[in-house]
Amino acid sequence: MPAPVKWALEILFNISSLNTMLHVLLCGGSGTRLWPLSNKQTPKQLLPLFDGQSLLQLTWVRNSTFCEHVMAVVNEQQSEMVSKQLGEAGAQHVQMMEEPVGRNTAAAIALAAFSAPPETILLITPADHLIGTPDLYAETIKKAGELATEGHLVTIGLQPAYPETGYGYIQYTGYDVVRFTEKPNKVTAEAMLQSGDYLWNSGIFCGKAGVLLQQLLEHAPEIYAAAAEAALIWRETGSIPLAAMEAIPSDSIDYAVLEKSNIVKVVPSAMQWSDVGGYEALAEALASHYRYSNHQAVFIESDPVNSMVIGKDKLVALVGVENVVVVNTPEVLLILQKGKGQEVKQLHQWVKENRPELL
Repeated sequence: MPAPVKWALEILFNISSLNTMLHVLLCGGSGTRLWPLSNKQTPKQLLPLFDGQSLLQLTWVRNSTFCEHVMAVVNEQQSEMVSKQLGEAGAQHVQMMEEPVGRNTAAAIALAAFSAPPETILLITPADHLIGTPDLYAETIKKAGELATEGHLVTIGLQPAYPETGYGYIQYTGYDVVRFTEKPNKVTAEAMLQSGDYLWNSGIFCGKAGVLLQQLLEHAPEIYAAAAEAALIWRETGSIPLAAMEAIPSDSIDYAVLEKSNIVKVVPSAMQWSDVGGYEALAEALASHYRYSNHQAVFIESDPVNSMVIGKDKLVALVGVENVVVVNTPEVLLILQKGKGQEVKQLHQWVKENRPELL
């Protein structure tokens, strides 16, 4: 076993108390709705847009209060940049688990769970979320940790602000989950919002490593078995072969476990949250929380409050146009009417088929 891997595993296996949390940082995601700003080399979670910090770095910083140690599950092509950014943010105890190919969140979480002591609580977060209320976030995670200590899998639910059809929903009473609903249509989403007993599923959750593995074994035994083999190879060699990774069935942790388990709790939260899933959300976050300014943007008879220019390598002038986002990169210029952000995914598909060198 290479020395760096042995060192990191010794750290992980020395944090076996019930009160310890290990931050499992899910660094996948391609950010296709933020193309061309987000691309294969630099996906959205690695873009230093937020006062010089990336979403990855902001995620580590806000969770470092609870977790001294972090395991980053990352695409092997982005491992070096992820490690560099975490180091620049101040992370000292980092274990990188490199995936040769992505197999969705159930696989990533299973690999992390097999590599931690059974009693350690895993705080599992995507690397590409933005939280605007750190105090509420801290309160929410504290309560989730308490429930996880009791042997529950605990997800974080968000008070829905509008009838979003792109998110999953959780019906709840108190801390109990009634049911999960995946990406409802507009009519159903409006009814859920009106009912007052549904939350957005944030994708953030926690639970003891041993409890997670037991639930995987019960509800997704094929994922459990294949991930066990891959994790064993990783512990022995420090890497996961492509064949071992591809052997793990691809599924989300929601479908594989959370929607089937009877030990899931939810902590409702009113924290400000965004998955920065499109340019409208990015523009709002930059304007509201980070006072984003661009000396290379000129507005003539255009309102700079309602429009934004992202990218500073050349002058961009807006004359008499409103409610647009202009993305200025060396290879691509994107001009987007606000409200059409979801169509960037369609554009990304066109580029994939016709101009793949730009991805």
